[in-house]
Amino acid sequence: MRRMYALLVTLIMSLVVWQPVIAQTNAIEAALTWVAGQQQADGSFAGFGPGDTADAIVAFVAGGQQPPANAVTYLAGQAATYGTSSAGATAKVILAAVAAQRDPLNFGGVNLARQLGTFYDPATGQYGSDVYGHALALLAIKAMGVEPPAAAINRLIALQLRDGGWSFDGAAATGSDTNTTSLAVMALSGYARAADALTAARTYLRGQQNPDGGFPYSQTSAFGNASDANSTAAVVQAILALGENLDDAAWKQGNATPLSALAAFQNSSGAFRYQDAMPDDNALATYQAIPALARRTLPVATTTIPTAQSLIAPAGTLPRTGGEPILPLPLLVVGGLGLLVAGVALRRKSAQV
Repeated sequence: MRRMYALLVTLIMSLVVWQPVIAQTNAIEAALTWVAGQQQADGSFAGFGPGDTADAIVAFVAGGQQPPANAVTYLAGQAATYGTSSAGATAKVILAAVAAQRDPLNFGGVNLARQLGTFYDPATGQYGSDVYGHALALLAIKAMGVEPPAAAINRLIALQLRDGGWSFDGAAATGSDTNTTSLAVMALSGYARAADALTAARTYLRGQQNPDGGFPYSQTSAFGNASDANSTAAVVQAILALGENLDDAAWKQGNATPLSALAAFQNSSGAFRYQDAMPDDNALATYQAIPALARRTLPVATTTIPTAQSLIAPAGTLPRTGGEPILPLPLLVVGGLGLLVAGVALRRKSAQV
């Protein structure tokens, strides 16, 4: 009898644990089914341009499905135009190409790694003209499995504002926003030198959370501070990139979590609405919500393309960044003293000669 009771309790506990997982899986499948219905005759997905098709491809892969082949073909056809229009656009196409298991060094006849390198300014360490595109470029470099210029990481850290966030264009007057900040967090995660910046970013993001558990574009936005699906999804990905649990008390507002707030934006169609005040199905909100709902950060897929290393920036600007071990200060001191002693000995020997 006791054994049967124990088995019953175990079964009930298993159902309790798996129920959220099943619900999340069903929500992702419903969203992807809706997304599939948004594909156009030319293979693209409804939205504002080719960048939305890149987002849709990433969403399919994040959700555990193969992207439609004709969508990848469509995006490859845009590589020479949209894919070369800005650092952010090039990076988006790279992220989608890698997610679709295509070669970004020959995507639609374009070497996207080399193209990304043309947007790099060695004088500033920045890719493109804005912070959002720069962070996307660093994520694209991660996707290709190579190291960015050290100055590019330093540049993103330097662009952080005093409140711990980042603004779209890097200007303090523009003000920090959750979307750019979340992208910067994903770009900087894994680099030891960015530890302080990531801590400050976490503080900023926590201060942006609404009582419903979700996030606005910014608490100081001229368009209001209501939570929206896109911003909430971006912060969910940032929290994951920080290595934190979405259910931790630090991110809970009552019983609401960032993930439950995101899930609440899903309509009965499977699509996500942008905000509660705008209840219509929203394509971009849905594309961007799916990776977060699947608990996937950017890049959603990575590969290793060693030849991309020499293409992403001009020669001489590519010292290694995050891979080297950092020597403790005592060892540095001992090493320095050793060099000093060796130098003195060498001078004495030279004097004797």
